[in-house]
Amino acid sequence: MSSTPNDPAKGEASAMGKSSGMGHELALSTESEILNESAILRRTVEAETSATVNSSVKLGEKPRLSKPAIVSSKRIQSRNDQAAQFKMASLLWMAGICLLMAPMATLFDVPLARWFSHNQLPNEIADALDISLMYAHGSGIFLILVSVILLAPRQRWHVPRLAALALGAGAVATLTKTFVLRPRPTMVNLDLASYDFAWIWSFDWTLSQVATFDSSTRSFPSATLATATALTVGLWIVLPRGRWMFTVICVGTMLQRLHGNTHFLSDLFGSAAVGLSWAYVCYHPRLMGTLFDKMEPEQRPRRRIDRASSRAIQPPKQDRKAA
Repeated sequence: MSSTPNDPAKGEASAMGKSSGMGHELALSTESEILNESAILRRTVEAETSATVNSSVKLGEKPRLSKPAIVSSKRIQSRNDQAAQFKMASLLWMAGICLLMAPMATLFDVPLARWFSHNQLPNEIADALDISLMYAHGSGIFLILVSVILLAPRQRWHVPRLAALALGAGAVATLTKTFVLRPRPTMVNLDLASYDFAWIWSFDWTLSQVATFDSSTRSFPSATLATATALTVGLWIVLPRGRWMFTVICVGTMLQRLHGNTHFLSDLFGSAAVGLSWAYVCYHPRLMGTLFDKMEPEQRPRRRIDRASSRAIQPPKQDRKAA
């Protein structure tokens, strides 16, 4: 059989099919190369950013923030500063109010002391008040500080300030007693005392009687309540969950001083003023507050990546398959 000549139409069709197949393969290879290059580029960018963050952490540099983040951080810092100023001002205002309440409470000193001397509270309430008295004693303060160290390890750096609040307030109150010559209610015949007796305030500015000083015979102010007030302010800030409990214990200490006829009502208002004033001194940044603020540990900033940047760093599904 003789060979049939080649059909030109069939040749052209086969040539076009081969060229289209080669073009399709070339397109696929080009697309895969582009995807691989994009994946490699994203990986290098991710590696460079991680290296930059690590180097900044090693060198102790502050992380670079965007303009909105910087503005928001400045707003938060300004709000914190305003809150701190409000706390300082509130301590000073409360101390002034308590100090002004002392002469006004003098009108009720003798009647209240007389009532507590002739009337006894139920045993349960009296025992609870006696227990609250341990809140401002040395053993109670020691247990509170140890509890903060063991149960709240992140607040350990507040312990020196709490100790200074408790011990300093008691020392300032005892020092004030050396200048104020006011007897305790147990040293006064309350049945014969009148309103005029409560208004008698004598002061020893020259310290002529300092040689015979005995804190157990001086009534103004109460070192126990001053200690309890200053300690309550510190615990109010350090442990906010127990604020009302600390306040109730401090009020219980105040009632115990009245129930035991160891202080007049005006003495207790003056003691609260001393405790609040000492807390102001311990927290104000221009006074003793700067000493305790330096003890605060440095907090490492947490790494936060925006969703947009995380999406840009992560390769798409096609890139992962190509890789």
